[in-house]
Amino acid sequence: MPSDPEWLAPSPPMDPEGEDPGPEEGIPIPEDIQIQVVDLGERRRQLQGSVHIPVERERIWQVLTDYNRLAEFIPNLVESRVIGNDNGRKLVRQVGSQKVLFAQFSATVVLAIEEVFPHQVRFQKTQGDFLIFEGFWDLADLMTQQTLLTYHLQVKPPRRMPIGMVERRIRQDLAVNLQAIRERSLSL
Repeated sequence: MPSDPEWLAPSPPMDPEGEDPGPEEGIPIPEDIQIQVVDLGERRRQLQGSVHIPVERERIWQVLTDYNRLAEFIPNLVESRVIGNDNGRKLVRQVGSQKVLFAQFSATVVLAIEEVFPHQVRFQKTQGDFLIFEGFWDLADLMTQQTLLTYHLQVKPPRRMPIGMVERRIRQDLAVNLQAIRERSLSL
């Protein structure tokens, strides 16, 4: 499991053909939300997304670690619930679902989550549809009542999931999720 925010290699974003896939038409990424994608080869991707939120990080921490309520405000997350503990880590089952073209696409993952209050929430897949799904949320104080929230993810889908489609969906969903977390944090 990554333990350091520096694990994201500095490299330009690219899709499987070597071009920046950009947001899907009609769903623009807000310009204050930054998303980067790095092709690691062998169907693996690193994604990083960040957003400034004008609240103290403890409030964002409260939103991120309320695992049983995440599906209430994160679009396309239909289930999120704590199912147990393992060596001091929380086990959280999450199910994402959305319509892609004319089919309903669903993915399930059980995450082992380690909390390093109030700086980082680290997660690693223990079960689920992805071969690799691990990363962390990083919360950094910028100034009084200002926090930089950054999400780091390394993902490798199984062969049955086209990597280009998975990358575009996660990229777009990450922007939407960061916006939803910002809105929830501001509403508390």
